[in-house]
Amino acid sequence: MIRILLSKSVSIMVISALILVGCTASSAATGSDSNLENTSLSTTIPSASPSPVPPKMPTGEGVVWNLVVIGDSSLWELGDALAKQIQKDVGVEVVLKDFALPTLSAGIVLEQLETGQSANYNLKGLNDAVKEAEVVVLFINPNDSIDPKKPLDMEGCFGISMPKSCEMETFAKYTEDMTAIWAKIIELRAGQPTILRGTDLYNPLVDQWNRNGTFEACSACWEHLSDAARQAAEAYHIPFLSRYDSFNGEAHLDDPGEKGYIRSDGLHPTALACEFTAELLSEMGYEPVIISE
Repeated sequence: MIRILLSKSVSIMVISALILVGCTASSAATGSDSNLENTSLSTTIPSASPSPVPPKMPTGEGVVWNLVVIGDSSLWELGDALAKQIQKDVGVEVVLKDFALPTLSAGIVLEQLETGQSANYNLKGLNDAVKEAEVVVLFINPNDSIDPKKPLDMEGCFGISMPKSCEMETFAKYTEDMTAIWAKIIELRAGQPTILRGTDLYNPLVDQWNRNGTFEACSACWEHLSDAARQAAEAYHIPFLSRYDSFNGEAHLDDPGEKGYIRSDGLHPTALACEFTAELLSEMGYEPVIISE
């Protein structure tokens, strides 16, 4: 999820891997207002909007849908669960192209989509996969989306201290990068109707934050992260599923481990959590976003 797994000897910090590993489930798609100021992009980007008469996605015997999952490790195994859910709901064959990778961040994905290459070899083929995708699900972390003038520093929430800098304005670069990523996905789809879905990050650290006295500060940080990801998706009218609300309840007080959504390591989503997330995405329907240049 948001951090790289640390040495086993540093037990407290291992929790940070949670945010980088595992599949996430979200209980509902919600629409909260974001306080983040609008950011301007340096390039002209295409627009996307719901169609007055949405085109029908191809269905029926012999039809194939390509499902692309782009995420950090919080989306691990979601692709398999969602592929099965789509097959059940729609009756099409689903080909999964899974780019849910450890510590995957917005900056490196944007580089890959803009240039066709990046330092992460596992992203090779992403551009071609997106071009062919009938369905795209996206969440990646803000690790390298940092504005030096307003630096984001939420590391404390993965340990035992307060976040150093996690106000809404520190996520401006992340929202800008995520918006640009959606724009590139839209561009690569070249006007073809596509089922696009954004999501955020659940919180497996409820008990730890309560013990450390950091719950209020870190919860605010998580809410800002969610709002930033949501704002980027909503710039293109892309439906957004809040895994944070779904795992942790709308008040974000629930421990998802008590619901069976977190593995025994205290970090990673279970198979049940992945199935739950797939069901929530199913409940959002399969209406495509209409893409125009």
